[in-house]
Amino acid sequence: MNNNFYYYKRVSTNKQKLDRQNEAIIEWQKQNNITVPSENIFQDVFTGKTFNREQYQILINKLKPNDYLIVKEIDRLGRDWDGIKTEWKRLHDNNINIIVIDLPILSDNLPNQKSMLDNLETKLIKEQLLELMCYSAQKERERISQRTKEGLKATRIKGTKLGRPREENSNKENFIRTLDHMVNDNVSQAKATLYYKYPIDTFRRDLKKCYEKYETKDHEIILKKLKNGE
Repeated sequence: MNNNFYYYKRVSTNKQKLDRQNEAIIEWQKQNNITVPSENIFQDVFTGKTFNREQYQILINKLKPNDYLIVKEIDRLGRDWDGIKTEWKRLHDNNINIIVIDLPILSDNLPNQKSMLDNLETKLIKEQLLELMCYSAQKERERISQRTKEGLKATRIKGTKLGRPREENSNKENFIRTLDHMVNDNVSQAKATLYYKYPIDTFRRDLKKCYEKYETKDHEIILKKLKNGE
């Protein structure tokens, strides 16, 4: 039976680097004498609170029963507690093996690898560990969000003017920033446009143009395409 190996890596913003994830898969391949083809390596620069990511969706559509999905850490898969658990179960229900490089106890066995003792106690430990890692992933996401909000509040208290100069309000760069704020910080159009001083009527008109251009009303997909210069 053939087993295909796929590696998925993710960062939330362009300011973050993939170095650690790149080094992890190189070392893992050496240790296990397994090669992951370059065409089977996928990466996203996108928030972990949703699984609706372009490259991840392409990847999971390629996965077949008995294939292996490898991630360095479980929070590379996602950072939403319920979302990770649901995706974890869905993958296993479809007979997809999961390897977490930094947490071997959660990983499925490799081909020809001796199975770990599969008893009630082992299953309990794995389930509790998965719950703990899901909790940690979401807690970290909430902590980052809270720090960002507190930073903005402190800036307002100091009297620093937020947003962009008026003459730059309606340019493409600011449109992307406004849409990013709306999507990733889960705020309304009104709040996002107010924060970046983007005229809301102009924003809605530009957003409608994006609906037509990209043939979708999914804001996350539109944001991804805009960031990629499509």
